[in-house]
Order: sequence, then structure tokens, then C-alpha cells
Amino acid sequence: MQASYGSPEQLTKAEDGPAYDPTWSADGNAIAFGQVQPSGKLGIRVLNLKTRQVSIVPGSDGLWSPRWSPDGRYVAALSNDVKTLLLFDFKSKKWTELAKAHFEYPTWSRDSAYIYFNTGGDDAAFFKVRIRDRKLERIVSLKNLPRNAGIFGAWAGLAPDGSPLFLRDSNFDEIYALDWDAP
Repeated sequence: MQASYGSPEQLTKAEDGPAYDPTWSADGNAIAFGQVQPSGKLGIRVLNLKTRQVSIVPGSDGLWSPRWSPDGRYVAALSNDVKTLLLFDFKSKKWTELAKAHFEYPTWSRDSAYIYFNTGGDDAAFFKVRIRDRKLERIVSLKNLPRNAGIFGAWAGLAPDGSPLFLRDSNFDEIYALDWDAP
């Protein structure tokens, strides 16, 4: 028996430019995404799924790769050069800088208290930054871990229980978990 889900529906307009890296709001009523405008500028947009209206997140020019917090209060985004992680607070309607690094794959903790990310290069590592006070903590070095780096770097993320996951390169893709006891 085949399920019937209806017909696909295009939610953004092609003439507005391609939409990248979508992220769901906590309530499932909106999607944030990066978009290159016809002018060539990057920015963060929010699509309201009920009204089908797209709005620009204020002050998001030059930002991309949005990540909506699980509690729905924030959207984190990267600068165009991926060296600055910024946070938009929907209550204050302001952006603040969280950290500077060479970011790859920012990921929210389930409680919205931290953003985890990995860095590449000669001193690759996995970090977390606490939202409350912007405290940056290096969790583990990834320097000697052979990693499969795609166009946006080497993927890392979190398992549902909050443990770090890394993609290791051993001539084919494998997924490894790191046992980690947090303080």
C-alpha cells in the first residue's frame, strides 16, 4: 500500500534567488534559510508557513547557515567567511557575536544552552559556546582524526543524547560516537 501525501508545493520564489540551509522553528510554523539575493548579498529569511510570507531577519546581510534554537528564541548564523558565529534574539531583535573561529557545522544543544561546532585545519577541534555568557570551551582535539571533509568542511554533530558525533575518513564513510562525561 502506497501512502498519498499530496503534491509538492514550492514555498519560495525562484526570482528571489536560491534558498539554502533551511532550519525549522521550534513550533514548526516557520522555516529560516539563507538566501542569495539578485544583488548578490547573502541574508537570513524566515518563511511563515501559514501565511507563505517571507521576511528578512533584520541585520542579517552577509550572514548564512541559520540554525534555529530548540526553544525558538534564537537563530544562530555564520558570517560569509565562516569566521564569526552570531546570534539573533527574537525578543530583543538584535544580533550579538558569540565567538570567532573557523566554523564548521554549528549544532544547538537540546536545551538551547550551547552551540557546538568543529573547526578544521592544523589544530582541528570540537567546541561548545554557552549562550548565557559566551563562554567558549574546547571539548576535544580532532587533530589526528582522519576526517572526510566536504565542500563545507568535515561534518560533526550531536546524537540525541548530546554526545558528539564525527565523520571519519577511512576510504569510506563511517560514523563514530565519542563517549564523553560532561561536568
